[in-house]
Amino acid sequence: MNKDLTKNNKNYNEIDLPEIINSEVNLLIFPFFLLERKKKNLETEYREIVKREDQKIEIIWNVSANPKYGYPGPFDRDVHKAIEQIITETLREKGEIKNPIPLGSLYSICKRMGINQTAGKNYRMIKEALERIRATTIKSVGSFYSKEGKQWVDDNFSLYERIVFKGKKLPDNKTSDDNYLYLGSWYLQSLNSFYIKPIDYSYLQSLESKIASRLYEILGVKFYGLRNKKDSFLCYKYSKLCQLLPVTRQKYYSLAKQQLDPGNEELKNTGFISQFKWSENGKKDWLLYYWPGERAKKEMKDSRVKQLDFNDNNYLNGSDIPEEETNIKKQPESDHNNDLINKLVSINVSKITATRLVKKYKSDVIKDWVRAIDFTNAADKAAYIVKAIKEDWYLPEEYLREKGNNAIKNEQEKINSLQKKEQENKQKKIQEENQKLDQIYHSLDPDKQKEIDQEAENRLDDFWKYQLNKQRLKGKLSKILKAALDEKRREIIKKEINPGEIKDI
Repeated sequence: MNKDLTKNNKNYNEIDLPEIINSEVNLLIFPFFLLERKKKNLETEYREIVKREDQKIEIIWNVSANPKYGYPGPFDRDVHKAIEQIITETLREKGEIKNPIPLGSLYSICKRMGINQTAGKNYRMIKEALERIRATTIKSVGSFYSKEGKQWVDDNFSLYERIVFKGKKLPDNKTSDDNYLYLGSWYLQSLNSFYIKPIDYSYLQSLESKIASRLYEILGVKFYGLRNKKDSFLCYKYSKLCQLLPVTRQKYYSLAKQQLDPGNEELKNTGFISQFKWSENGKKDWLLYYWPGERAKKEMKDSRVKQLDFNDNNYLNGSDIPEEETNIKKQPESDHNNDLINKLVSINVSKITATRLVKKYKSDVIKDWVRAIDFTNAADKAAYIVKAIKEDWYLPEEYLREKGNNAIKNEQEKINSLQKKEQENKQKKIQEENQKLDQIYHSLDPDKQKEIDQEAENRLDDFWKYQLNKQRLKGKLSKILKAALDEKRREIIKKEINPGEIKDI
């Protein structure tokens, strides 16, 4: 066995991989990596109107990829997390990051990622991921916060400035003895000013849902803003959360829940959030509420998090929805309607209990359960639905499936109706134009009509010319042949006159 290889393996096996890694705050909040691979996606953009110094401004966070390399996806995100491990180790040892950063072998990066360390394919994929991240550009318009300068950055930059793989030439023309990474100036400055938040890397890796792992990053920072506030929860508009994750925004409430709830449930089941709720917000948008769980509370109490200073960055603190929108206990008067109460009463819920339910809980939850109760095997439907609403039970899968199918069916019916209407309008315009062209034809003198008739006959294909001669001998033309001649006449007239003249008739 090769002694050097044995030695290297031994030293490597002694590396204590950190369970906690430091992540740059801007990159925890704003989207950079896709959560699923999309071949044609080359850009992600987040826009928002925010209030700063009594002025409303639009901030922009745009991430654009180089078409040659493609947009960074899930695997690239895992590679970057391994890089964050190395950055964390360097910060702990030296107190600052300097370019270039020695990355170690591709073998070691594989182990950090928890993937096969002997697969040549993984080595190639890691190299491609590093190059893809380097080639991806961030455009910040008042979105990237520089803690050192206490300013919002307007600039175009990259996370990685340069990568030099082992055996390649360094800037001083020496041959590289390791794999080296040069960080971009804004990213490097942010790390060295300790605008970072510790995250539980082992917990992050344990999450099966990519949405859950991304929510863990976002909520982890935002929960920190609750520590000195009376608010006990965060609130996001669904549309905004879709931009931050990023995921495709769904048109229907049922599909939006199917999209995000697996991730929400995983965070709840693993103790990072204690609960989450959806509520209506109008304009085909919804609000999502998140309450910190024991795991999140423990992270907020961690001394490494307590020393962080986000006070000068109010954009990262707490809920971003106005207080009047986030008070989940306040119910719009329109929700307290007799129709909903009567529906509960029809299931044998007492009127007093039904009235209390409508006043206390969201109407969309009650409406769902009124329809979903028939999908259960409940012997006492009244008792079942009251308990289900109060304890926020999961809706039956069969009901959710049918609801989703109905939403898709309704959408398809709308599309079919629009297509039919468009076709009818198109046909109507054609008929109106034909009538005007026929009017022009009949307004012409006989000689001109005869000239057009002859040209129309000449334009017929051989089959119709044969039919024309044959039917003339009989002294009568068929309707279909007349229609063919009329169409040719219209073509000739339409070509010879100004289109505007047709509209004027």
